[in-house]
Amino acid sequence: MIKDPIHAKIEAFGSHLTLPIVQKALGNLKGEHISNQYGHGYDYLDLRPYEPGDEAQLIDWKASGRAGRPIIINKQREVNSTIWLMLDVSSQMSASARSGETLLTVAANALRMFALLSLKRSDNISLVLADSKTITRIPFTGGYPKFDHTLTDALSSLHPAPRDMASLLRYAESIHSRHSLVVIATDDSAMDARHEKMISAIAQDHPFVFISVEPVNPFDPANTRVQDARNGKYMPAFLKSNSRAAEIDARSEVLALAFDKALTREGATLLRGSSSDDMLNHFIRLVSTRQNSPHPHQASLLPRLGDSLRK
Repeated sequence: MIKDPIHAKIEAFGSHLTLPIVQKALGNLKGEHISNQYGHGYDYLDLRPYEPGDEAQLIDWKASGRAGRPIIINKQREVNSTIWLMLDVSSQMSASARSGETLLTVAANALRMFALLSLKRSDNISLVLADSKTITRIPFTGGYPKFDHTLTDALSSLHPAPRDMASLLRYAESIHSRHSLVVIATDDSAMDARHEKMISAIAQDHPFVFISVEPVNPFDPANTRVQDARNGKYMPAFLKSNSRAAEIDARSEVLALAFDKALTREGATLLRGSSSDDMLNHFIRLVSTRQNSPHPHQASLLPRLGDSLRK
């Protein structure tokens, strides 16, 4: 079977990640991480100087005494926490993204990126698929190839119903494991002002990333066959014009900017893109951001990798 090119890029990205880089990347998304498991099962990786923001309990006092300054010991933890990857699989997600892929394909590929990063750190993953009829949780154990296979199988057997974003957000609100990273993937049209309180409640209890896929502009004359995902009808050609398309694009950008600002106020993150490749590029930039000064070799690795993947 021929592998999807974007899947190969995601795996190539993961092959360049070391655990210290993953710890830094996820730390940017969810703050300094504290394991749910203490005492045993730690593998020692390396020693390094203390940096502002490091956990105090990671200081190795004997090594610090010998060095005359605080020294951190990096440890690999067997299981750290649960990452909740929540995917809108409603019938609306069968519509086209600007790239020509379905919205669902782009959203699922974005979740694959978060899964790869989390599994590098041996986190648990709970995959949640939701529409108005069902919300299905798929607990997962294993490596990234198994996750990819699990998600692909789940998507191939869908019988999608219309969207019910409020129910998906209520499900996220009900997650009891505080401070677990919650990632929700849908498209631009899913959110409105009615959901602000629920998003605020989720962000208060969890690090929160919202993935939003940009749908195709139905009024763009360049898009010759735009089909309505709800009824299968095609957009009449006489309704298309460059001026209408520009108006829709401008409105979409204004709404996205407002949503981004609202999420930022809540301490959450928006990851928005028009294609799987676009999402990968945004994701690389997101996890490359450093809150604290990293080691010099770590600071440049992810940007260089992003450049190579885009070629």
